[in-house]
Amino acid sequence: MGDNRKAMYEGWRKNGAHSREWQAITEDFLKQAFKVARGPVTLCPCLDYKNGSYKTRHVMEEHLCIFGFMRDYLVWHKHGEQASHRISEPAQQSHDGMMMDMLNDLAMEEDNQPLPEVQEFYRLLEAGDEKLHDHTEKTVLDTVLRLMAIKLKHNISNSCFNDITELVSEVIPSDHKLMAGLGMKYEKIDVCPSNCMLFWREDDKLSTCRHCGKSRYIQVKNEAGDNVDTTVLAKQLRYMPIIPRLKRLFLSMKIAKSMRWHKERKRGSQSEDVMVHPADGDAWKALDEFDPEFARDPRSVRLGLATDGFTPFSTSASPYSC
Repeated sequence: MGDNRKAMYEGWRKNGAHSREWQAITEDFLKQAFKVARGPVTLCPCLDYKNGSYKTRHVMEEHLCIFGFMRDYLVWHKHGEQASHRISEPAQQSHDGMMMDMLNDLAMEEDNQPLPEVQEFYRLLEAGDEKLHDHTEKTVLDTVLRLMAIKLKHNISNSCFNDITELVSEVIPSDHKLMAGLGMKYEKIDVCPSNCMLFWREDDKLSTCRHCGKSRYIQVKNEAGDNVDTTVLAKQLRYMPIIPRLKRLFLSMKIAKSMRWHKERKRGSQSEDVMVHPADGDAWKALDEFDPEFARDPRSVRLGLATDGFTPFSTSASPYSC
C-alpha cells in the first residue's frame, strides 16, 4: 500500500502544479478520512499541522495543496486504516483536540442528528478554525481556552483578567461570547453588602437585608443629607450551576470511564481492608446504604465539601470552610 502512495510526495509541487496521481490520491484520502470521521472535522495530516489539529474538509484540502502531506504518512493510521478502534493521541494535545475527543465520544450515526451540545462544539471549532494572524499557528478558540486556563490556574481576579484581555484585545473575540457556547454559563445573584444573605428565591424582591438591615443598593446622600438608594447594586455573586458542569465531564469517554471507576473497578489481589478509593471509606458506604437507588447507577456523582480550609486533592487549591 505504501509503494502505491509515493506520489503523495513525488507528485506534490510548491507551485501548485500537482500531478494527476497526487490529485487522485488526495481525493481518495479525503473520502477515506471523512468517511470514518463522525463529524464535519478530522485530523489534518498536512506538513503544517501533522495530525495535530482538526479541520473541515474544505480547509484540509486547501492545506494539503499548499503544504503537502506530512512526512512518512503512507499508511493513514489516524484516519481509520490500521484499526477501527479509537487511537490514543499524544499527551500534549491542543485544546481543539481535547474537545474533539468529546465530540467523537458523543457523535451519533450519520442518519441521526448529533446532540445539541455536540452541534455547539462543532460550531465553536468551525468558528475558531482560522488562525489569529499569518505569523502564528494559534486559533481564536485555542487562545481563549488558554487564557481561561491561566485565569483558573493562578486564581486571577476578574478585574485583573479584564486588564489582561484589554492588553491583548486584538487576539480576543470582539463579542466575548465564545466561552458561552461551551455551556459554562452562570447566574448573577444579588448579595447583602455584609454577606448576610442572598436576595434569591423567596427573598428576591427584598430591598434590604433581613439580618443587618443594609440596603441592597448603593446609597448616596440627597440634598437633605438623607441616604437614598440608587439603582446600582451593592454586591453580586456569580453562581455557576454544577449540573451542566458534571454533565460536561461525561462528554469525554476517558473522563466518563474514570467517573464510573469506583463502581466498575476490579480489585484483583488487593485486600478489602486496603483503601484505594474514597468508595472504600465508611462515609461512601453509608451513603450507599442510605440511598440504594442512587448507589446502583455508576454515573451517580458524590460531592464532598472541604471543612476548615482542608484541601484533600491539592495544596495549591483554594481552601474553603463550611
